[in-house]
Amino acid sequence: MKKIGANRPGVYLFKDKKGKVLYVGKAANLKSRLNSYFRVGLAPRQEILMREAKSLETIEVDSETEALILEANLIKKYYPDFNVQLKDDKDYLYLKIVKEAFPRVLLARKKGLVDAQEYFGPYPSARSLRVVLRSLRKVFPFRTSCKPGQGRACFFYHLGLCPGVCTNQISEKDYKKNISKLKLFFEGNKNKLVRELKKEMQTYSSKLEYEKAEETRRKIEAVNFVTRPRRRIDEYLEASSIKEIRQKELQELAQTLGMKTYLRRIECYDISNFQGSFPVGSMVVLTDGEVDRGQYRRFKIKGFSSPNDPGMMGEVIRRRLKNEWAKPDLIIVDGGKTQLGAAKTEIENAGLAIPVIGLAKRNEEIHLFETTPLRLPKDSGALYLITRIRDEAHRFAISFYRKLSTKAALLE
Repeated sequence: MKKIGANRPGVYLFKDKKGKVLYVGKAANLKSRLNSYFRVGLAPRQEILMREAKSLETIEVDSETEALILEANLIKKYYPDFNVQLKDDKDYLYLKIVKEAFPRVLLARKKGLVDAQEYFGPYPSARSLRVVLRSLRKVFPFRTSCKPGQGRACFFYHLGLCPGVCTNQISEKDYKKNISKLKLFFEGNKNKLVRELKKEMQTYSSKLEYEKAEETRRKIEAVNFVTRPRRRIDEYLEASSIKEIRQKELQELAQTLGMKTYLRRIECYDISNFQGSFPVGSMVVLTDGEVDRGQYRRFKIKGFSSPNDPGMMGEVIRRRLKNEWAKPDLIIVDGGKTQLGAAKTEIENAGLAIPVIGLAKRNEEIHLFETTPLRLPKDSGALYLITRIRDEAHRFAISFYRKLSTKAALLE
């Protein structure tokens, strides 16, 4: 059996000569994890697994979170013998939804599933499951212990983790909609979940219910954030310091872009608006690979009454270049060819020569001029750096947009 796998998150299945699944595992880096099975000094049970395994199947995904969900679904489907044996006979953890009018969402061992309306798992990594669930509860709040209509708000309601079942602030129908979305996520149907949320957002928008539309958009962003690619912990352990990691990221980015200049100052720009209302722009800065919040800037965009991201991006870049701030070694804009073109035009009109690239969210593609977009490996240090600054620019822009829209709503 060959050592195979890509430098990406995913799930792997060892099978016997008849194709029966012997073991299912997940990895942040498939290639690294799978190669570890071919070294000397395996544990006795792992040695038995490798003797019996005759074939290997891998499934690549976009993030460690998606690998966690897929691993659990495959273990539930095949319940491989070696998953049980390698766990030293300990029970895996499950996520269960209790059969009630306002279903509680709880973690349980197998013996605690008797009252479950539905359950997901088993999950070999209890810690990973808890981390993911904690993040999702902020997006799709649910109850764990409070009683419906008890009259007194529970502790989790004050944290924004319970939707108000205890104080009758949510109907049974709306609560179950929350639960159905949570189910979609743990079924591994992230794309379907996002499609449903986008449809909801458009419906609210068409009814002029902009606050609900904005809330739904934040949920979409949160789902994408939870399933974003993450840096492996061992990368931090292998490096002597965070500074060393940042330097490697900067060097890799410069090499990727064919630049010989040291990227001391990188600026990233993002536009935020809803249907053209309250358009704002943000500029965030990395200095030597670290966020430099003292250099951040916000822009109120003028002259646009309808959505026009390229035009808005052009205005922000133009206004930035009129200021005598430190010159950037690289400009990154959130978006593809059109936003990139608008930024490049303004840079040329100002008589400057500043490298500029675009980062499109859809496939995390780096857009350049006169070349096809670049798609870097998911564990690329360069990709991690530019997505990190892009996400920070987006966060900064969104916070400014919310401040302006909330202020306007209070004045109405």
